[in-house]
Amino acid sequence: MRFALAHSVREQRGAAFLESISETEKIIAFCRVLLAATTLAIALVDPKEPPWPWLTYGVLGGYVAFSLVLFWLVRGEYVRGRRVGPYSVVSDVVWAVLITLCTEGGATPFFLLNVFVISSVSVRWGFAASAPLTILLACLYPLLILFASRWVDPAAFTFQRAHLFRPVYLVALGYLVGYLGEHERRSKRKLAFMLALTSLFRRERAPGWGLTRLMRWVLQYFGAERGLLILRDPESERYFTWDMARGGGRLRLGLRISEHDPLDLPVVGPSEAFLTHGGEAGSATALCYDVTSGATCRRTLPPDLRLPWDGGEQVLLVTPVLIGDEVRGHAAVVRARRPRFTREDLQFLVLIAGQAAAGFEAVRLQRKAEEVAVLEERARIARDLHDGFIQALAGIDLRLEACRLVLERDPSRLPQELAQLQQTVERGYREVRHYLAVLRSASREAHDLASTLERIGAEFSMRDRLGVKLSLPPAVAGLSSSAAYEITQIVREALSNAARHGQATQALVKITAYQTHCTLVVRDNGRGFQGGGVAAADGTVSATAAPWSIRERAAALGGTLRVRSRSGEGTEVTVRIPLATEAEREPARRRSA
Repeated sequence: MRFALAHSVREQRGAAFLESISETEKIIAFCRVLLAATTLAIALVDPKEPPWPWLTYGVLGGYVAFSLVLFWLVRGEYVRGRRVGPYSVVSDVVWAVLITLCTEGGATPFFLLNVFVISSVSVRWGFAASAPLTILLACLYPLLILFASRWVDPAAFTFQRAHLFRPVYLVALGYLVGYLGEHERRSKRKLAFMLALTSLFRRERAPGWGLTRLMRWVLQYFGAERGLLILRDPESERYFTWDMARGGGRLRLGLRISEHDPLDLPVVGPSEAFLTHGGEAGSATALCYDVTSGATCRRTLPPDLRLPWDGGEQVLLVTPVLIGDEVRGHAAVVRARRPRFTREDLQFLVLIAGQAAAGFEAVRLQRKAEEVAVLEERARIARDLHDGFIQALAGIDLRLEACRLVLERDPSRLPQELAQLQQTVERGYREVRHYLAVLRSASREAHDLASTLERIGAEFSMRDRLGVKLSLPPAVAGLSSSAAYEITQIVREALSNAARHGQATQALVKITAYQTHCTLVVRDNGRGFQGGGVAAADGTVSATAAPWSIRERAAALGGTLRVRSRSGEGTEVTVRIPLATEAEREPARRRSA
């Protein structure tokens, strides 16, 4: 089965999550203030007078004022950091040219000014922007001195060999600064990406929305033209393939559903990520990285290998999508031959796939847990209706049948039967009202187990003339509210069966608490289970013959149920319930605190 869906969406220029999350512009503005103050102080304490003193001090003072104003604007966030960056760089270059001209021949801050400009550019935009700027500044300095020595003031400016070597030092220093700035910029982009990834998958959002947004982010981060995301549905065992391509400022997204993995590469292991740059047929190699073991190796790709995308020479990254130790699919990023992917790119794609898979699986499991919780609640309501409302209806049906027989045989007894029928209806009405009150209450009545069981015993004593004796501990450590509620319903159902079916007159309800579990015993003196084959020779009742609602509630508690009964000797219901340990109870106490 194949299904195709394609639509185009307009690509957004620049994603907010790729911007620096630090106060980069504020730091640069503050450093500019320190630099301006330093250059002014150096000029003031320099014993050698500059060529034009008043002009020099005026330029330096203007640079200090400019730095303070820009720092005030950025610090107060009156301007946006992205907009102030390019304008401030141009201004810094102009100020560097003016200050270099005014201070040449003395303690010139040539290196300080130029290194500051290169550093600010590399921190903002990386090595790709700082490298050409470094070349520009290195070429501008000797040309500036040569121009000043010939046409501005030949007496104050003399072109020397030092003016040729200083740019060489500046280029070397600019390369180092740019490399460090590029590393810092990539680190911040990765951190911003991973922080945005934590909020990508939410229960209230459709999974397709998060996956589509994630693919767009990945393409923007790697500068790729195409991306594939292949996921296997563990329930249907089908493969869902999201294919996203960008070009011309637009994104195109396609979805295919297939029975087989469209990225089945026999040369690569199922848990291996790989990086390849293509090449001639039979000579292309792939750097393989095993995600589970961390081992790396190089393999030669076979010439007949066919990838699920068309195009000429391309570079690509492929990583498995793992949920635990299970491979659920693959993610691939494809772009043109240049620039090439690096080992660092492969490692980061593996990290993205791992974090995204964990978030996606957490949301999926949360939804499954909610579905299970709804099913469990429906089952609980069904058990409650069986124990209360349905039993009341059954009693009314029996009383109506008795009234019909009395009307045919002895009409004089009809008022007595009608009075008993009215009592049965009132009892059923009270039970339904009580059950509705339990459903409306935020915390079920089982918070106080002892008082609840005492009230249940009193109800059966007055209503069914069943004497109920209780043997309860002061408290049961590790018994949750939901477990206590289920215990009260088990007791209610067992006493109801004893009174209605076993015609018992006495019953014992006993709870014994141990360190790891507690036991509930409900014993009566009724007729016991009637009919042959229900109980074994020792009185043990088979699991299928045990009361349905009691059996379901015991299973919901993770406990075990044992029912023993002999004809004429009553019935004993025993439920063994596990208790939470101290380590398991501590988080619950913290949440309640």
